[in-house]
Amino acid sequence: MSTRTFEFRLCSSHGAADPASDELLVEFHADSGDWQAQHPSLSTPGFRLYLLSLLLCQHFYLVANAQERAIPLQRVEGTFTVITSSDWILEQVNGHFRLTLDPGAPAEELARADDVAIAFISRRMKLCPVSRNLPAAVEKAISLELAEA
Repeated sequence: MSTRTFEFRLCSSHGAADPASDELLVEFHADSGDWQAQHPSLSTPGFRLYLLSLLLCQHFYLVANAQERAIPLQRVEGTFTVITSSDWILEQVNGHFRLTLDPGAPAEELARADDVAIAFISRRMKLCPVSRNLPAAVEKAISLELAEA
């Protein structure tokens, strides 16, 4: 049985003035091989909207929980791959997110992004309601790492 693969990448910028997100770019890997910026509208295919909601829910939970822990984010980069059966049934969701901390933040703030905090954020990301509503048969793998300084 053949499968379909959907690939996305995400990049968000964060600053001291607005730690939520100063800027967010989500791109979709089109059949043409090009990465296309996503600007959801009424003409966006419904299944793509669903996949975007899955990706953005993960990102929201990551950023919100980093804020809760007062971790000074500068940037979040992510890749997201979804594999479906030929008839569009989800089979596998793989996401990888990388956090870059604000190098201008005080050392005590940077130290908050320890292994315990990263594990906490990763666990909390699994509580995203869109992810929680995926069927149990869907293989899910979401990883989170701190970029090297």
